[in-house]
Amino acid sequence: MTFKFKLFRGLTAINIMFSTFFLMGLIILLFTTGSIQVLSFGILLGAILIHAILSLHLQKALLDSNMVLKESTPGGIRIIGGICIFVGGYMALSGFSLFVMLRTGNLGPLEDMMKQFPADQQAAMTAMLKPMATFFLIIGAIIVTNVVLSYTFLKEWKNRKDEEPLF
Repeated sequence: MTFKFKLFRGLTAINIMFSTFFLMGLIILLFTTGSIQVLSFGILLGAILIHAILSLHLQKALLDSNMVLKESTPGGIRIIGGICIFVGGYMALSGFSLFVMLRTGNLGPLEDMMKQFPADQQAAMTAMLKPMATFFLIIGAIIVTNVVLSYTFLKEWKNRKDEEPLF
């Protein structure tokens, strides 16, 4: 097993844990609020979970040449991977922009929102922004890297499948 494949397996596991944890929280939030925004964010997190599950099947097929992938798995990896790249890129860009906002000291609309709270809560909110930006940046990079690796290994699986004789 190469380092790249081990990285792919590790990032897939992280994506499954991350998306399952937050998806369960969003389901609870959806039932308590009934908000359509929560539902749309849940769908995007669900795409990350589905892509991770499809990546697991791809990993098994790469490790065991006797295992056959369903016909829809390669297409699903490609299509849902595109959605995941969008979500991961958006998260990474959000984390990066939050870092820039903290660095410049111009929090824009966040400042207006925080002014509504007492001073001690404002300080706690400001202290929370840097770890939140770090989290978004790291998770976004993990999601995008996992999708890129899945595309790479999907291509490898397809090349391996094309080389094998049918009879």
